Amino acid sequence: MKILLVEPNYRRASSKAQNSEETKWYPPLGLMKIARFHVDRGDEVKLVRGCDETVLPKIDLFSSDQLWDRVYITTLFTFHFSKTVETINFYKKKAVGGTASKILVGGIMSTLMADDIFEETGIYPVLGTITSSKGQLGLVGKDNQDVNIDSLLPYYEIIDQELYAVSDTYYAYASRGCINKCAWCGVPILEPDFIPYINIRSVIGDLREQYGDKRYLKLMDNNIMASDSLRRVVEDLIELGYGKPEEGSKFIRYVDFNQGLDASFFTEENIEIIKDLNIKPMRIAFDRVQEKKDYIAAILLAEKYGFNEFSNYMLYNFRDTPKDLYERMVINIELNEKFISSSGSSKKSGKVYSYPMRYAPIKDEGNHDNRFRDKIFPIPDEVDWLRSPAWTRRFIRNIEIMKGVAHGAISPTPTLAWRTIGHSFEEFVTNLYMPEELIRKRNKHERKIYSFNDNQTPGT
Repeated sequence: MKILLVEPNYRRASSKAQNSEETKWYPPLGLMKIARFHVDRGDEVKLVRGCDETVLPKIDLFSSDQLWDRVYITTLFTFHFSKTVETINFYKKKAVGGTASKILVGGIMSTLMADDIFEETGIYPVLGTITSSKGQLGLVGKDNQDVNIDSLLPYYEIIDQELYAVSDTYYAYASRGCINKCAWCGVPILEPDFIPYINIRSVIGDLREQYGDKRYLKLMDNNIMASDSLRRVVEDLIELGYGKPEEGSKFIRYVDFNQGLDASFFTEENIEIIKDLNIKPMRIAFDRVQEKKDYIAAILLAEKYGFNEFSNYMLYNFRDTPKDLYERMVINIELNEKFISSSGSSKKSGKVYSYPMRYAPIKDEGNHDNRFRDKIFPIPDEVDWLRSPAWTRRFIRNIEIMKGVAHGAISPTPTLAWRTIGHSFEEFVTNLYMPEELIRKRNKHERKIYSFNDNQTPGT
């Protein structure tokens, strides 16, 4: 069979000039596993991005010898809806001669918006993870057996290493699902069953045998700390070499629990279990100000056990206010000040990067708002727009502008962070109202001179 794999062109950049593994894109794991399935069957496989004219039939569209036997199209976020629908309809019309049964759509967005996809394309998606090739794809493997495609090794050969972060990184799961049912999250739909243990040793061992050792392991687990097999998972990772390195080690491996660790499970017992892992960075979410006690305790406990780089996502614009977000960002700045003070050194940077992440609905809450990036909730009739404002489109936009200074984060350097968000809530509100050009070019416009920026010429 001739198999075409497609990732819609929803990435922001396409330059191959990026050279850091951290600046490159995450690969489409689902397509990589489907590629493995078809290569094992002896099929011809090709991966492209977007609506690629170069892979279309060169002669008569209805010559079956020239058409693709099957086209798989992955999906990601719900706000990529328009781009994804455009891609599906492009290949349906031009790559398979309008035969809808030859187009298979799957992934996150299509599972969450299956009816919407069908309405716009006439194609009903494959839902959830693909655990049965026969039942979900209508195909069997090379030995005429039903295949659990989700358990297959990703096929790295189809990936452009200059664009995707695969040259020194493996991606895998040591568990699936999550015990929480957060209202903003798609995991309960995508992975409804919590699977507390997956044999990571077997997966990484097989990958190393085929592709050699790689320095970074990104685990995509949604809540590994909730697993009753946490100790077993950690033992597997230590055996694979992802423990803290011995002094003088030349090849150092890192593990990144990429979807974050749940602060509510940070007990002395659990930290004792994970303390020997070389986790970089440690990601701990802080989605609600009501969780500040658990969050602060988790950060301090982890730091006590030697973890020194934290990445912190903060959901905002979901049942919160700008004041809630400001309080959470201040907590991180004060933690960084505490770390710097206790270090006894002159270094100016702390340990916690803050990443405010605006809410995007995964369900249609009216007017197809899950098809777009920004959600603006109805504003209450009475709002104190100075002391307790509500989220507006401009306020959300200005948070994104503030983050841009440190590549999507609030700097761990307290002096820079205070300047970014404001030394008081009143200053923060002022920044929310500010024309974005003034925030982008503070060195040009701001009157105040800071001790760390004495080359600045006072603005107006």
